[in-house]
Amino acid sequence: MTTAWEHILFFSILAALAFLVGTALVWTKEAWCRRNTPALLAFSAGVMLAVSFTHILPEATALTTSANYIFLLTFVAFYALEQMLVLHPDREGLLHSDIDKPNSHDAHCANPHPLGGIALVGMSLHSLLDGLIIGVGFEIDLEIGILSTLAIIIHKLPAGVSIASILLHYGYRKAKALTFTAIVAFSTPLGAICAYLFLKHLPLTVLGMFMSVAAGSFIYIAASDLIPESHRERGAKGVIALLGGIIVALAAGVSP
Repeated sequence: MTTAWEHILFFSILAALAFLVGTALVWTKEAWCRRNTPALLAFSAGVMLAVSFTHILPEATALTTSANYIFLLTFVAFYALEQMLVLHPDREGLLHSDIDKPNSHDAHCANPHPLGGIALVGMSLHSLLDGLIIGVGFEIDLEIGILSTLAIIIHKLPAGVSIASILLHYGYRKAKALTFTAIVAFSTPLGAICAYLFLKHLPLTVLGMFMSVAAGSFIYIAASDLIPESHRERGAKGVIALLGGIIVALAAGVSP
């Protein structure tokens, strides 16, 4: 029988690989990524919202009476953290400025943007939290663990596309870009392993608190990052993608 440890390790590595697949798509299918990233982001937002509101938050509420307060505090904390740390490079205007202007890439290749330091720490921290969410999910039960991982994996693919696009746009050499993305990607399994080692013996009330944090972070990411970015492409495609993500998450959560 597969143990919780095996589930946590397997699915956290799967999430890391999804991020790396996103970066690889940029190097091999850059034009396709630029065309479809808004739809991917909308789909990812739909999954995260549905998983949070219909699975993670209700489970957290059943485990602790303070779930809603912790959820709200987490939302505010993520906002404050993004105001102080560059968790998402597009906060600095890297995705909105001149990324789509002709010849802008050539201009930046000669003078790479200093995307490192705080940005690397911030994105690695975010990836570490993803791993913690996976670990806590499987400590609750198999279904919550799989649903949490599904939301993270679907989020990781466009996140990898986004970060790799920025690195490519600002002239980073492939070796350095790969090192950067590998550190971010494999922070997720590291977070999941830490969750397994240090959180497995915690009371259910404390696990419920962690689930509230997971729900708050998912909804914050969907509302403040993914949905605004998906608005770069108007029309029915984004709406369909958002609804598709919601449907997939609801279908995946149906008990047999």
